[in-house]
Amino acid sequence: MRTRLETIALVLVVLVASASLLGQTPGSRPPSAPSAYRHAYYLFLAQPSESCEPCYVPLLLTSMRLDDRAQNTRFEACIVTTYERDSIVRIERAVPMSPSDVTPETRHVRVKERSYRYQEVTASEVLRLLENPDGTIPIHRTIEMRVPSSGELADLIASFRAVK
Repeated sequence: MRTRLETIALVLVVLVASASLLGQTPGSRPPSAPSAYRHAYYLFLAQPSESCEPCYVPLLLTSMRLDDRAQNTRFEACIVTTYERDSIVRIERAVPMSPSDVTPETRHVRVKERSYRYQEVTASEVLRLLENPDGTIPIHRTIEMRVPSSGELADLIASFRAVK
């Protein structure tokens, strides 16, 4: 008869093995599930910056154009933090936003307590970044700044290939 600890260990091994076979970690989105993101915007600080903050340019991914957001309810976005728009530093999915965060007349958006000007980006530009997350500029990366795997980017790449 197995002990309770052995049973728990066996269940954990099965869960980890299943997740690795599927190419996911617990709680992650399946690689084949398409994301709803179709529009992309580079964000440029519209307020005083802190240290090297201007070097890390966020790329905001949304399902609808920001100019159309004023008529919609709360929505989620994906923020791809880049280094000099050349390489990917971090990806944050399901970032909550509301229509009041967007001012289309002045092309301003508020994301995570920071104010930015936004500039729309083509699907080709987004794909260039997503398909080459290492970029061309050598940078020192910390654990938090690891390059995402192609599996982590697969749904975003599929979304923007569909737009192209």
